[in-house]
Amino acid sequence: MHLSINTAVFEDEIKKGKSQLECLERLPDKIIDSIEVRGEFFDEERVEEKLEEISNLCEKNRWKLFYSVPQELFNSDGFNQDIENKIALAEKYNVSNLKYSLGHINVKNIDVNELNDILNNTSVNVTIENQPNDNGTLIEMKKAINYLNDNHIKLGYTFDSGNWYWIDENPHVAFDELRENISVFHLKDIKSKNTMMLNNGDTDWRYMLNKLGENIPVFLEYGIDENKIIDEMEKVEDVLMKR
Repeated sequence: MHLSINTAVFEDEIKKGKSQLECLERLPDKIIDSIEVRGEFFDEERVEEKLEEISNLCEKNRWKLFYSVPQELFNSDGFNQDIENKIALAEKYNVSNLKYSLGHINVKNIDVNELNDILNNTSVNVTIENQPNDNGTLIEMKKAINYLNDNHIKLGYTFDSGNWYWIDENPHVAFDELRENISVFHLKDIKSKNTMMLNNGDTDWRYMLNKLGENIPVFLEYGIDENKIIDEMEKVEDVLMKR
């Protein structure tokens, strides 16, 4: 398993006007497994056009394509009904994984059968991610994952190693308790609630990567200066190749 790239890596360049595609075209394809694009970085009127271009680039480079949806999956009404539209979009453009923030599970309002029908009738994987808010505490994540498992709801779990810091939770404790449920890993290194380059923060990220299953994709998901991207990639690749 090689490393993967979330386009959050290019946040500064995108803020200056570059597209996700332009940034991705500069990446060395030989050590990348997957790309995760971010819905909030698309112009709403050109999502399909740009997603098709990125899908073609991924096919050329043999990258898997992931899509980070800037929405919560669960809400007071049950679950986000737009998920069917996003799955249709994913199927059209060869997106293998959709990632949502967890939101809040209101068990009284969730139509489990309807949600299961949607998830079981697609090859697109859907994951929920721990958020840096009250819905993303370790207690809430464990409750949510237990509920999903008990109801056989086919959702994976994207573990974000950085989000725990913003809510004053210990990412290492969370990792050890949730590790068996992780299907995608978002990597950040944090110090004093600031994102750092790897090895400069408080996260024992090497320990985490060494404990992950070998087939779990590891995404860099933090802003990196253009001249440091390759260095950050090589740090992760070195650990992954030695497991």
